[in-house]
Order: sequence, then structure tokens, then C-alpha cells
Amino acid sequence: CHLKKRFELLLERVVCFPSQRLQLGQAALLVEDFSTAIVHFQAALAHSQTLTPEQQAEALYQLGVASFRDGRFDEAVAAFDRLLTEYEWGETAVYFYLARAHTALGDQTAAITAYQTYLQVNPDMAAYVNPRLAELYLALGEVDSALAALEAALAAPAHRLTHIAIRRQLAQFYLDSGNYAAAISQYDAIREMAVTENTQGEMTYLAGTAELMAGNTEAAYARYLTGITSYPRAYKSYLGLIALVEAGIPVDMFQRGLVDFYAKAYQPAIAAFRAYIEANPETYRADAHLYLAWSYEAIGDLPTALAELADYGRAHPPEALIETAKMYARAGDWTAAIDGYEQYLATYPEGRDAPFAAWWSAALAERMGEIQTAVSRYERLANAYGWHQDAPEALFRAGWLAYNNGDTDTAIHLWQRAAQNYPQADYGAAGLVWLLKVLPARLAETAVSPTATLTITPTLTPTTTAPVTSTFSSPAETFVLPNLEELYAQSRRQAFQLRNTGYYGLRAQDLAHGREPFVTAVPPNLPHDPAAGQAEAEAWLRQWLGLSPNTDVRTLSPELAENPRLKIGQKLWQAGLFEEAKRELEAVRLSVNDDPLLTYQLALYFRDLGLYRSSILAAVNLLTLSGETVFTAPRFIGRLAYPVYYANLIMPLANSYGFHPLLQFALVRQESLFESFARSGAAAQGLSQVIPDTGAYIARQLQWPDYENEDLYRPYVGLTFGAFYLAQQLQAFDGHVHAALAAYNAGPGNAARWYSQAGGEIDQFVEVVDFAETRLYIERIYAGFAIYRYLYGGE
Repeated sequence: CHLKKRFELLLERVVCFPSQRLQLGQAALLVEDFSTAIVHFQAALAHSQTLTPEQQAEALYQLGVASFRDGRFDEAVAAFDRLLTEYEWGETAVYFYLARAHTALGDQTAAITAYQTYLQVNPDMAAYVNPRLAELYLALGEVDSALAALEAALAAPAHRLTHIAIRRQLAQFYLDSGNYAAAISQYDAIREMAVTENTQGEMTYLAGTAELMAGNTEAAYARYLTGITSYPRAYKSYLGLIALVEAGIPVDMFQRGLVDFYAKAYQPAIAAFRAYIEANPETYRADAHLYLAWSYEAIGDLPTALAELADYGRAHPPEALIETAKMYARAGDWTAAIDGYEQYLATYPEGRDAPFAAWWSAALAERMGEIQTAVSRYERLANAYGWHQDAPEALFRAGWLAYNNGDTDTAIHLWQRAAQNYPQADYGAAGLVWLLKVLPARLAETAVSPTATLTITPTLTPTTTAPVTSTFSSPAETFVLPNLEELYAQSRRQAFQLRNTGYYGLRAQDLAHGREPFVTAVPPNLPHDPAAGQAEAEAWLRQWLGLSPNTDVRTLSPELAENPRLKIGQKLWQAGLFEEAKRELEAVRLSVNDDPLLTYQLALYFRDLGLYRSSILAAVNLLTLSGETVFTAPRFIGRLAYPVYYANLIMPLANSYGFHPLLQFALVRQESLFESFARSGAAAQGLSQVIPDTGAYIARQLQWPDYENEDLYRPYVGLTFGAFYLAQQLQAFDGHVHAALAAYNAGPGNAARWYSQAGGEIDQFVEVVDFAETRLYIERIYAGFAIYRYLYGGE
């Protein structure tokens, strides 16, 4: 019997006071368990004599909202009508809901009336109401009213993307009615508002098409030519090019080749670039050869592609050398690619791409299994280009390869360099992690034991042992390892003092403290009072900003309270238009991103509104502006950045499935930033970002009744499904959290492959994960768990 059915059966036996029913209904509505919310609201209203008139009205309003969001539109209309008839209700969002419910029921006239009533009280919402009115008018055949509504919408304040959507509607309306000049005007306006080349090119092409429909052939071709010249990457520019070619209109051959290339029409691109070079043998652009090379590569003609790169090299030798090496690498000829990178380094050791060439010469040697060569070349990069961002990782990677090839002393030497030279870099901390893991075993091998206790003191000058010759260096190159016992103590001291809050920094601290990953012996201590620590945090904020002790820092400043976009965003949220609301409110947040005080106020405002993602982003930005971390800032600020929303669901789920609740908090924060309506590019949905196929599988396992894919956006469904799937992966991988998270993100098959490679060892597992996204996923949830443990775990 699945959890939901058990809950509903239990609910039937519970006797509650109406006020308790109202509270239970509100809690169920918050997690979008609409059917349960409806049961509670109906029960409260059935015995409402103990409720105040305000509570009765609230119950009716929320019953209407729950019914609407559950698709029970007739019941929603009945609840809203009763509310408006029997009570004085000041929340005008009821009319927005009522209009949408009437629309769903096909009653356009009633919907228009409700929208108009709402608009009378909220004229600033015209950009969001009038397009809906226009659709209703068109359904009734009232074309003039529809046009007037759209034009009024365009005159109202709204987010740029909302105005673009309105202009698209207007343009289509004008096209359908034969007013081509008006349609072109809208396309031109959108092009001016657009920020991407794709949209700019699309609008240019659509304007040209409208000119053709109007019979203005020359104007149309001029538009198409503008698209080709100004927006060659836009696919619509390619359609304009086709139209020009078919009409016999001359087109600049280089631009023609460029448009073809970006549209992946490689054969026409080759022909165009060839014609361009032949027509301009003395003055042609050298990058025509580069585009020809890429085009030939795309159709599988590698020899000709390389020949074109050789021609390109006559004008740009360094760039051609790098491009040739890249092309060989893409073709799988790693030996030739390495030769190209080595030639670049020999010829242009100070060239712009020298660190890039050094890295890939090492990385490809590693792929080919030439480990000694790879270690030497990674170390070469760090020696020659120590200033480059890849230098810390190069040292770490060299140490990792040496260690796995049995040369522990070389690994220790390289990791020590990474840790000492780049103490704040992630891969400096990674070197520290592996020193803390490897040194105890190495000490045991030499019969030297680490000190039992550690007093944190200034770093001692290490004593030395005999010189050690690196397996991977030339015989003349030697290094001297410090005393291993002292190096271990020094590494622990450095780990204790790290301010790096990334994965490796926190992992090093856990190792130094002897803490197991994803483990805390203390039950989570979730504050019952959301204002706990707020006074302390606000005193810190006043001191930081130089404000007087009595300054009110939590109430929205007039600059925010009177911001039209914030007002519109709040109204959209109240009307259940969450995506549109987020767009408006995020614009407000970004506009004050450099102001710590306003950022703090928005973090509180968004939290109270329920726009959790924006609240978290504001809190994180506040930490960035202050230069503090979650470990050094007041805990109240840290808890805004790492909140425990939906604890009433997550705590019992974690207890039921046998994992620590802080793990699910960290997972949900990483997956969605607690945004229930989040959707990823891979179609993952909801708080736990479950993909449709996995959601259907979990629904079958739980025997979830009447399951639909859209249910994943409901918090009580998304969290339950996420908890089930996480528990299943933990069980499959013997409680190995790293592997379970990898399975959650990349699938059980990939996780099993990495688990086998790592032999179940935690830190080995992270290093063998070869999906960048999955590795980052594990690292961020590890860091998130450590932060949640600090903020809520009592440590």
C-alpha cells in the first residue's frame, strides 16, 4: 500500500477542529497535495461555526485555489462565487483564478468579465491580462476588441520577454489581417529588443517574408541580405539565403559560405568559400581556409581539411598549428595531435596557446597509456606556466597518475607542491586530501607513526630525508622529500586552516578531523523559530555597512517596496503564474545585485513569498559581497543560503528510508534550489529533478494511483519520488553515498562501472568518474552536506 493511500485512509479516521482542518489544508496546499487540501478545506467549511468570518473566507479561497490547480474547474468556480457572494474578500487574485477557471470550462463571456474586474483594480497587470482577453475576444469573433487588448498590453509595464511575446502575437495578428507594414514594425521592434543573434536573425527574416507577402520584393531581399551579413549564425538567415539564391540575387560568397557553414550545409559552404577565394586570389580573408577545413572535417575528408589548415597557416602559423593538433585529436589520431602540440611548444613556448598545448600533450599521453610521459608533461606545465589556471590541476593529476602507477614518493612530492603553491585553489586542496590519505600508510611502511595529537602551531621547517629520484624525470632531475612525519603534521595544520569551501577543501578538513563523509552522529537541529539568530545577523550587517544600531534593515526599502516590477511579480505569484512571477522578481534581484542591504531584504522577501530559489541566490550573493563564507558569516545568513524548506516532508521520508535527512536537503538544493516548478534541459522536473521515464518507473514501484508526469512538480510527489530513488541507489551500492549520487545523476550502469574501478574507495571513486557533470554533482552535494552539518548538525 503506497504512502499516499495510507495517509488518506488515516485521514478518514482523524477528528480535528475546523481551525486545525484549515491549517492542515494550508500545509497540504503548500506541498501541492491538492486532493488532501480539498478534503481539509471542505471539512473545515462543513463545521465552520467555530471559525471566524476571516477564516471561513480564507478556507473558501484556498478551496477554490486547490480545486483549480487540481483541474476541478467547476468546483473552483463554485468556491470563488460563494466567496465573492458571502464575504468581503480583498485579495483580487480571486478574479484571475476565476477567469482562468471559466476559460477552462469554455465560458468566454464569464472569463472576460472576471478579467476585466481584476484589471480595474490592477491596471499595472495589463501586459499579463490583456493577451488572455485577446484570445477570448478572438474566440468570440470580436477582432477589434482583441487587437485593442493586445495594443493595450504592449503599452503596459512588463519584462522584456513578456513584451516580445506580445509583439509576436501582434505581428501574427497583423499578418493574418493583411496589415503587413504593422507586422514588420513589430518584427523590427523585437529585433531591437533581442539579445541573441538567433532571435535577431529570425526577426530580420520574418520581416523580409512579410515584405514579400506585401509585394515589396526588393525590400524583402534587402532584409534577407541584412540577415546574411549581420546574423550569419541564425538558422533563419540560412532560409533567407536559400530564397536569395533561388531568386538569382547576388550574395557575397564569403558570407554565403559562413551562413551555410553555421546551418551545417557543408557542401554548399565549401563551394561558396572556394568561389570566394577564386574571385579574390590576392585579397581574400585567410579564415576562409579555416572554415573550409572545418567543413571538410565535417563531411569526413580529413586529408583535404588538413591541407586547408596548411593554407591557413601561411597567414596564421601559430593558430594553424593548434587547429591542426585539435583536428587530429578529434579524429582520434592522438600521436599526430601530440606531435602538433609539441611542435607548438617548441616553436612558440610563450605563445597564447602554450598552456593549452602543454595540457593536451599530457592528457593525450595519459589516454594512450603513456603514464610516465604524461606525468612528466603535466609537471612541465606547472613548471613553465605556474601562473596558469591549469597549473594546480596539472600537479595534482601528475601525482594521481604516479600514485596509481606505484610511485608513491613522486606522488607525495607533486601533491605537496600543489598544496603549498596553490593553497586556495581547488586542486591545491586536492593535493592536501591525498597527502592526508597516503602519508599514514607511507609512514607505516617506513615504521614511522604520525603524532597521536596535534597542536596547531606555526608551520615548522621540515627536516629532510635522502634525495629521491623521480621515476618520471630525467636522471638529472631529483627532488627531496621532507620528513614524512612532519609533512603529515604540516598537512593537517594546513587542512584545519583552509578557507576553501569547495569539495576538496571540505574533504581535507573532514580527513584532518577524522570525520566520515556524509555522516554526522548528531540528529539535525532544525530551528523552530525562523527568526532564530536574525538579530545577530542584522547587527553584523549594520556593522559591515556602517549603519546605526537602530537602522531597520529587514523591512523592504522604499526603492524596493515601490518597484513596479516587484509589485507585478508579487501579483503574478499570488495569481499562480509562478514562471512569469519569477522572471519579474529575478529582474529586480539582479538590478540590486551590488547592494548588500537590498540583497538581504530581497532574500527575506523571496523566502516569505515562497520563491525559494531567488532567496537562496540573494543570500549566496550577500555572502560573496561580504567576503565571508557560510562558516564565518552569521548562521542566519548561512541558513538563508542553505535552507531546510519542506522539512515536514523530508524529515519523515529520510527516517522512513533510512538515510540522513541532511543528505536529501543537500540533494534537493543542488537539484533545484528548492524550486518546485524547476525544469532542466534534460526534462528533469520538480524539486528532485526526476526525469519522466524514472518518474514512471518509481510510480509503478510505489503503486502511485492516477500518476501523471506533471505530478513531479508537486513537492509531496517530487520529494517522495526522489527519496525513494535515492534510497534504492544507496541500497544497490551498499550505502556508498558517492556511488548512489552518481547513479542518481548518471544512471546505475555508469555508477556501477565507476564503483568497480574504484573498488568501493570513496576518494578513488571521485577521481575515476569521467562525466564532468556527475563529478561536479557529487562534489557539490558533498560540500552541501558538510555545510548543512555545520548549520544544522550541531558540529
